[in-house]
Amino acid sequence: MDINAVIEKVMRLARLDTTVFDDVRDDQQELVPALIVAGVSFLLAGFGAFMWWTVIPDFEPDSTFLNTVILGTIFAIVLYGVAALAVYVVMAQMYRVTVDLQSLVRTMGYAAAPMALSLLMLIPIIWPLFGLVPLALLFWTMTQAVRSATNAEENHAVMATLIGFSVMVVVLGLISLSAGSSDAPMGAGMFGVLYDFTR
Repeated sequence: MDINAVIEKVMRLARLDTTVFDDVRDDQQELVPALIVAGVSFLLAGFGAFMWWTVIPDFEPDSTFLNTVILGTIFAIVLYGVAALAVYVVMAQMYRVTVDLQSLVRTMGYAAAPMALSLLMLIPIIWPLFGLVPLALLFWTMTQAVRSATNAEENHAVMATLIGFSVMVVVLGLISLSAGSSDAPMGAGMFGVLYDFTR
């Protein structure tokens, strides 16, 4: 795996260059790098949630590192995988589009890159920007990834992405909110701080 090539692709995505998805879609060697990009992005989002709890509010719940960085990252990665599967099912069953699952995984792995911006949630005052904007960018990159992997019509790609994205957001939100009983936030990025609004 060429780390420099992976970083170059992520930087292209940062410039909103969606041709990255076309480059990785059919390249079988990009499967592992795509999974690493997704994993690192959600890990950074988990660190962002952890840093938010240590810098922004007046209190810090118990086991914050465990629940935001470790468990939060694991939950986010698993649910992102569920979102990808939901997209696959919708495209294949609802829209009857031929979808190569590995191509979809490769493109959606890179599409997770915007979540890394959640690391900047530790910045006072403007922290909500880095909690919400990465989610909006994630939805957009997921849609572009789905379009590239499936060659589907735009409205079909948007609907499939919306369904997959909604599954991830709703479940992570519920996990975060349900943590209120144990005084420990869960989730990555914005999901790790949702608990604050239920106190």
